[in-house]
Amino acid sequence: MARALARLGAALFPYRAGLSGGALSALAAATGTEWRWCAVSEKLISTGRRPVPPPPGDPPLALLVRTSGSSGAPKVVMLTPSNLAASAASVNGRVGLGAGDVWLCCLRLSHIGGLAILYRCALAGATLVLHERFDAAVVADDLRRHSVTHVSLVPPMLDRLLAEGASPPPTLRVVLVGGQALGPALAERALAAGWPLFLTYGMTEAASQLATSPQAIERIPRGGVVGPLLPGVQAEGVGVVDGVGRLRFRGPIVMAGYANPQRILGQGLVNGWLETDDLGRVGEDGVLKVIGRHDDVLVIGGSNVSVARVEALLGAAPGVSDVAVVGLEDPIWGHRLVAVYCGALDESSLRGWCEQTFSGADRPRAFRRVPELPLLDSGKHDRGAIHVLAQAALLT
Repeated sequence: MARALARLGAALFPYRAGLSGGALSALAAATGTEWRWCAVSEKLISTGRRPVPPPPGDPPLALLVRTSGSSGAPKVVMLTPSNLAASAASVNGRVGLGAGDVWLCCLRLSHIGGLAILYRCALAGATLVLHERFDAAVVADDLRRHSVTHVSLVPPMLDRLLAEGASPPPTLRVVLVGGQALGPALAERALAAGWPLFLTYGMTEAASQLATSPQAIERIPRGGVVGPLLPGVQAEGVGVVDGVGRLRFRGPIVMAGYANPQRILGQGLVNGWLETDDLGRVGEDGVLKVIGRHDDVLVIGGSNVSVARVEALLGAAPGVSDVAVVGLEDPIWGHRLVAVYCGALDESSLRGWCEQTFSGADRPRAFRRVPELPLLDSGKHDRGAIHVLAQAALLT
């Protein structure tokens, strides 16, 4: 269907099943969508909106995708055929996808992480094994049964595969891990079990990846190292201090802009640059390092504290399998850090470990252990739900 629509010059806008009529109408109004496929009647239904012809010289659109909303209100990204082709070619070259390979997709097709796999397989002539949802036992079985060579996972999925006792089949060459930072404890468990991990950094606005490991990592890199930028991607830091600045990117994979009813291109870009809230730098060797987020640096008792650094240290604590740190406002100290985590370690033991590990302002002051951290549809941490859990932890 995606290829057929592309041949017709029509853009595809997939959305999560189960949305209410009001939510669908709001999406159609915000993006100027003209038609909706009804699975019940198996017919196209008009939204009542007239076609908006693109201005002369503007490229056609191929794909509209909602962002995950993990760092704010979701937006809808507009991608062109050339964006998708450039992304697929660059990623395929980096991870060695070709005819005869098999990519298992267990990421939702309403997000770019899953959608991009369709275009990569189509370009390479590779086989696609498609799962409607992630089930650790089923994924583990299909990895072996279909002689899978490539798979994309977010860290919570990798954790659940390891908890299932799954081992990688001999055919598996690439496990792309992205969506959020991979904690050192989880990485060490996966590497010890023989999983061929490739780190990646990207976003919906860049048609998936911006930088990816050139080969399977042997150990978890320090200092936020991801890997070399993909071919054609330019990156630079804004407001650089001590070599670290807010990252921005430009290149053939960067979106045409955020969706709007008039389909005007360029919204969300500054002279072609995609500006992010992520902090990092690109070395002379072209390797990208992502240090954290601009809004993750909090002032606590007069000291600048990186929430990403605190999370990374907590992720290495024995008995902690997953963790998220939230900074709540405090009238005296400015902010108070709360750790929401899952694992075998109880709260009092983790508190004691933190007292031995952290020196002062960067030490979490409250803890909440949960069976699993809440996730978004994309598989990323649901920061809004985690924030609620952190607030409750301060009240107990």
